[in-house]
Amino acid sequence: MGNLIYFQLSKQQLMYGPMQIESRIDQDQNISKDLSLWNQQGSHVLRGSIIALPVSGGFLYVESIYIQATEARMPQLKKVVLAMGNRLIYRDTFGEALAELTGGPASGAPALAAVTSAPAPASAAAGQGLPALAERLHSLRDQAEHLARELETLEKEARKKEI
Repeated sequence: MGNLIYFQLSKQQLMYGPMQIESRIDQDQNISKDLSLWNQQGSHVLRGSIIALPVSGGFLYVESIYIQATEARMPQLKKVVLAMGNRLIYRDTFGEALAELTGGPASGAPALAAVTSAPAPASAAAGQGLPALAERLHSLRDQAEHLARELETLEKEARKKEI
């Protein structure tokens, strides 16, 4: 069966939970301005569930923000928010956000490769687990791409049946 993993967090260091991260996202001026702008006539904003990824010394939180036109069937990924410790990063793609978090290059795959090959930062708050996290995120991205291809295939089949 599965494994149970127990994380013991520091009692001396403040750790934000998903609800606090959600509140921080809601209170960010740039994000709330964009959400208000996109949530007008003809479109609405969809926010993905927050994903909490354990990293040495804390968690990396990921939330996707989508916009969907009233007439469209599929929402479009508009922005990605990464939060770790006191940092809140708001970018167009996951790769850009991860690159800013890790100080790597701005494109998706090279950012993951740079994180995987880079030595671990000296600060525990920065995350000694970033190389392992980058590897896990790379795997998750591959799974998401596979599922997106499957969804695209199913949509094509559904359209053929409608005709």
